[in-house]
Amino acid sequence: MVLRPLAGLGGTAMELFTLLFGDLLALVYHCFDRIVIYGYLSALSRPEQVVHFFRNVVGVATVSKDVLSQRTADYQAWVEAFARNHRLPIEWAEKGVRKEEHVPPWQRRMAKQGAYGVYFIFKSMEQGASFRVTVPKYPTKDPTGSWPLSTAASRITTSTSVMRSSVRW
Repeated sequence: MVLRPLAGLGGTAMELFTLLFGDLLALVYHCFDRIVIYGYLSALSRPEQVVHFFRNVVGVATVSKDVLSQRTADYQAWVEAFARNHRLPIEWAEKGVRKEEHVPPWQRRMAKQGAYGVYFIFKSMEQGASFRVTVPKYPTKDPTGSWPLSTAASRITTSTSVMRSSVRW
C-alpha cells in the first residue's frame, strides 16, 4: 500500500498516525494490513470510512474502481519490492502444504544470524470481503461524482509475512 504525503504535513499517513498515537504503540507498522484494519482500525472496514480515508487522508476526491484497483496494485507492488529489496522468498502457498513445514530452512538461517523480522512471504487466494464501486441507479447530489462503495465476497490475493520476533507471546 502506498500512502501519499498529506498536503501541508510533509509526511505520509503512517507517519501522522505514529505522531498522533506513538506513545500508545508497541510496534510501528509501515503499512496497514487486514489484521490491523479489522482488529484496531475497524472503521476502515466500513465503506463510508474508506471513502473518508481516500478523500481526506490520501487526497483523492473521487473514489472510483480505478482508484481502488490502483491502491491494490500499489500494495502488491510494495510487497514484491519489499521481498526483492530484502532478498526474501515470496511464493504462492501450495495446497496441502502447511506453512510451518515449509519455512524452517529460512527460519534457521535467520536464527543463526541472530536476526529478527520477516523471512518469508506467502501469497494465496482466499475468499474474503472487498470493496466494490456500485453505480447508482439514480443521479446523486455528491459534488465529487463518487459512486457508493459496498462490500462483496470475492476471491482476493493475500500476502502473509512469516517473521521471527524477539517478543514472546
